[in-house]
Amino acid sequence: MASQAFKALHLYTTPLSGCSARIRIAAHLKNIPLIHHSISLATSQQTTPAYLSINPNGSLPSLVIEPESSSSSSTQENLTITQSPAILDFLETHFPNPPLLPGSSQIRARARVLELTSLVACDIQPPQNSRIRRKIVEEFGGDGEKWARYVYERGFGVYEEFLRKGERGRYSVREEVTMADVFLVPAAQGGLRVGVELEKWPLMKGVVDACWELEAFRKGGLGEHGRLTP
Repeated sequence: MASQAFKALHLYTTPLSGCSARIRIAAHLKNIPLIHHSISLATSQQTTPAYLSINPNGSLPSLVIEPESSSSSSTQENLTITQSPAILDFLETHFPNPPLLPGSSQIRARARVLELTSLVACDIQPPQNSRIRRKIVEEFGGDGEKWARYVYERGFGVYEEFLRKGERGRYSVREEVTMADVFLVPAAQGGLRVGVELEKWPLMKGVVDACWELEAFRKGGLGEHGRLTP
């Protein structure tokens, strides 16, 4: 399916969602026109019946793909994708330039990009997201932000070690922006929000600073206001 087959791409997003920021950054890097629909977490808009009909998980982002109508299939239904890795796979497949994932012939680079991406997507973002933090506070009387700092600091330490052992470059993997950077920068911004100091991991901070020089990261990052610290 070519990109021309899409009439419109609707992104349901919110400014301070790291997962949403991944999609915004990738879309800016690839110059993909998205129609943005802002969902207010402050008013719990993500839990309303209207939004749950789009995404039963009540999470962000969601991408609704409106197909181009054609005479051969005039009743095509919209396609909804609700997890950022799946959305990014869709964007990478149908809008391949510039590529954010090295090709299959680049075995080492591709593996490292997917490894770093998975580190953020599995071990850093989910354990400390806002839903988990609220549970820690409301049901267990704990300190949600302290827990988040622990998760970020542990994860960033691992990311730094991968960078130290990997192929040095301006970005996470070599000299071109990849999916790893698209995942890293919003996570770094999330760490800054809870008081984590990125200077503890100089290689990682160097990558974040290099990415932040690019307009796509400043426009699509947390807060969407061009400041590294949300």
